[in-house]
Amino acid sequence: MCPTTSALTLDRSVQAGPVHVPVQVCHGAGWPDEVTSTLRQMGADRLVVLTDPSLPTALLARVLASLDSAAPTEVRWLTAGTRLPAEGPRAVPDGSALVALGGTRIVEAADRLVHADGTPPPLLRLPTTLRAMADAALSVAGRGGVAGVGPGTILVRDQLDFLETLDAWALRAGVCALVRDVLAVVPGSYDQVAARLRRDGHYDPGTLASFLSLCVEVRSALLRYDPLETGPAMVLHYGRALARALRASTRPGAPPHGDAGLLGLRVAARVARLSGFLDAAGEQAHTELVERAGGPSALLLGADAEDVLAELVRGPAGRRLPRRRAARAGTDRVGLVLLDGLGTPHLERGRAVTPVGVDVLRAALEAFAPASAPAPAGRTPGLGQGAGQGPGQDHSLMPLGRRAPESR
Repeated sequence: MCPTTSALTLDRSVQAGPVHVPVQVCHGAGWPDEVTSTLRQMGADRLVVLTDPSLPTALLARVLASLDSAAPTEVRWLTAGTRLPAEGPRAVPDGSALVALGGTRIVEAADRLVHADGTPPPLLRLPTTLRAMADAALSVAGRGGVAGVGPGTILVRDQLDFLETLDAWALRAGVCALVRDVLAVVPGSYDQVAARLRRDGHYDPGTLASFLSLCVEVRSALLRYDPLETGPAMVLHYGRALARALRASTRPGAPPHGDAGLLGLRVAARVARLSGFLDAAGEQAHTELVERAGGPSALLLGADAEDVLAELVRGPAGRRLPRRRAARAGTDRVGLVLLDGLGTPHLERGRAVTPVGVDVLRAALEAFAPASAPAPAGRTPGLGQGAGQGPGQDHSLMPLGRRAPESR
C-alpha cells in the first residue's frame, strides 16, 4: 500500500438478518484510543485476544498495549498450520469479550470460540489483511447460529495502517473479493472499479477505503435476508471452490490466495461459457477485470489440470479419488456457483449452485494450461506463459469510458 499521512474514517454497517455489524474503516493516528473506548463500551470484565505470533512485532505490541489498557487481557496464539479443534475446549471465560487480531484464518477461528454455556462472546474483529477486511470480517455465517448473536455483539475495525507492511501479492487477495463482488453482484460498478485497479498493487488508503466500502454494501444487501449465506448470498462463494482446488493441487509452491482466487474467477467464467450460460462478452469482462487487478491467466508451470480436477471432485473435506480415476469418473459432478450474466447467478432448482460434470471442468481447466516455453526474464517466477503478467506488465484492456458488457 502507498503510505500517506492523511487520516480518514468511514462508518458503515452490515445488516445480516437480526444482527447489526458496525464496520469502521480508518487510517491515521489516534486509533488505539478509539479501540479502547469501543472495548469499554462492550462492558467486558476481561479480553481474550486470538492472534498470530507471525504478525509484525511492532503491530502486536501496539495493539496489545491498547487492549490491556481497556481490560485485563489474555492472549491465545494460533500458529501457522494449527487449527482450533472442532470439538473440545473452545470456551472463553464468562464475562469476557473476544478480539480477533489477524487474517482470515484468525477471524474464522474466533467464530468458533464460545462461552461455557455455548453462547458467542462479544467480538471485535481487527483484521490485518485486505483479504480478511473485504470478506471474512464481514460474515456472520460462522458464528454458530445467527439467532444466538445479539445485536451489537460483533464490531469490525478495518485499520488500513495495518496494511502498510504488506506487499502487492498480499493485497491482491483482498482485491479478489472486490473483483468477485463486481462481476457477480454489482456489475454497474465495473467501470469505476476497473479505473482504480492497479496491476502493480500499489493503492493509497482512500482507494482501499472505497473498495472496502463497496464490499460492505454488497455484503449487507445480500446478508440482510440471508445471513447464513445459503440462499442468494451463495454468490459470495463465486470462484471459491476453484481457488481452493488450484491452491491444494499445486503444493508445495501453491499460488498466493489472490492469484488463485482471481484465476478461479476466470475458470468459473469459462465453465459457465462451456455450459451455455455465460456469453462471450461476459467471459471477456472477467478477463479484463482480472488482468487489471494483476491476476494470472494460466496455471502454475508444472500444475496439472487433472490434479485440480481431482481436488474439485474431492471437495474441501470429501473423499480423495486417485487422480486418474477422478478424471474418468464421468458420474462425478461438482457443485459450483456460476453466472448467467454479470450480476446474474445461474439457478438450479432455485439454488445458486450448479452441478458441473468433470468433462466440462476438464475442458475449462485445460484452457488455462501453461505454455511449455520458459517464462521470459523479469516475469514472475513460477507462472505460466501468459500468466506472469505481474506488476507493471502491459495488457490489452477494455477501454474505459464504456460500460461492462450487458448480461444476457
